[in-house]
Amino acid sequence: MNFNKINAKKSLLKYFPFVIFFVIIFTWHFTLPRLADDITFAKIYHNQNIFNYIYIQYETWSSRFLIEFFLIPLAGLPKIIWNFFDSIVFMLIAVLIPKIIFNMEKIDASKSYIYNSLSCIFVLIYIFTTTNTLNEAGYIATTLNYTWPLFFGLLHFYLLKKYVFNRNNTNTKQKIIIYTIMIFALIFAINQEMMLALVSVAYLFIILYCLFNRVKIPNTVLFMLLIIFLEFLNVYLCPGNHIRYYHEISHWFPTYYNLTLVNKIDLGISVLFYRIVLLFSLTSLVFFGILALYIYSITKNKLSVILSLLPLIIVLTLLIMSLVGYRPPLHFIGMGMTKYGLLHSNLMHILIISSIYAIIVFSVMFSLIKIYKHGDKKISLAIFCLLILGFSSQMMRGFSPTVWASEQRWEIFYYFCVTCASYILSVELIESRYDKINNWLLKWKLWKFMYNLFSSSNNNEIKDDKRDE
Repeated sequence: MNFNKINAKKSLLKYFPFVIFFVIIFTWHFTLPRLADDITFAKIYHNQNIFNYIYIQYETWSSRFLIEFFLIPLAGLPKIIWNFFDSIVFMLIAVLIPKIIFNMEKIDASKSYIYNSLSCIFVLIYIFTTTNTLNEAGYIATTLNYTWPLFFGLLHFYLLKKYVFNRNNTNTKQKIIIYTIMIFALIFAINQEMMLALVSVAYLFIILYCLFNRVKIPNTVLFMLLIIFLEFLNVYLCPGNHIRYYHEISHWFPTYYNLTLVNKIDLGISVLFYRIVLLFSLTSLVFFGILALYIYSITKNKLSVILSLLPLIIVLTLLIMSLVGYRPPLHFIGMGMTKYGLLHSNLMHILIISSIYAIIVFSVMFSLIKIYKHGDKKISLAIFCLLILGFSSQMMRGFSPTVWASEQRWEIFYYFCVTCASYILSVELIESRYDKINNWLLKWKLWKFMYNLFSSSNNNEIKDDKRDE
């Protein structure tokens, strides 16, 4: 059997989960109606000049000129076009997660199949968690403004990892294409203000990594930092952003002027923990559960496991109370979350709710320290960085007058960071018990069929290598 055919076969097999994922997501898109801003942008496409509209928007409302350049035609063209491209974007997010986190080229084909399947499952959970968020301003408008910048941010960092830090050999023509895509992906991603902040924090982590490991900071990184700086200037100097800022204060939050720096920080933190405790999001529940499982797998210590389970116990207890109709504790926590944050509540609310928040923070930090000591230090640091990114995306909430108007759209990036953290922990759990899990999966006919295909490909490859010798 030809060596190239074997590799092609293995590649197709390990990417098969993404094909199933695409079919599911593409089918789901046909159930999504045009709503709110989708209809508005569709009218703009049919009745106005796009370039003229974007110029007016820049002067009077927003600096997101690149995003809106793609949003307007996608809203105006037949919806099946957006269905297709948006499904591709979600699928590529699932593809990029394992590629950024691991060196997939060095992982066994059968393991790659499992890790790719896991990525698809976690992205599906992420989509399920954010479904209501995506329809707030219209599915097309929200995905173009949030999930597309997220995808392009991931694409940028994947190319940065593969071709700058891993230094894969490429010829001049390939370099031009790769760097063009890398730069475009960065510009598109940071054209969204929250992504601009998150990408900046991510680059800060990269620089700290280089300094800590005494690695020379690549010139490419310095060039990307220049682009990020220019985008900060664009956001700051855009006349439309200033006009929108004051308009949104007067429309959504007239007393926003009265908030101090402490009030804004308190508001960002309070809203985040309020939603973790009372919204019962599947993404958060899965993360807390997997984190506790991982602590059990590396420590086998009852006290450590109990301490790591505290957030899950708190959230599930409140969820059960909600389901059985016993709501006084939920009302108490809800009353503590004022329009201006927790510190504007009474002393009793502040003390009790702060204690709940402190327990959750303590439990997560305790778990990360245990992973650092007993598990993989890199895993602990990676999850810590992801949680910092997610936390930062929510902290920014307190610095915007649309903290309440934008509702759950603020959480799109937070949930994604938590999803990635859950994925890393799941892969590590599987890696530590791969043989047992593989034996259990072999009982299922589909996995046995796929595993045999991988095995036959590997055997044929070995035979070809022996013939060559």
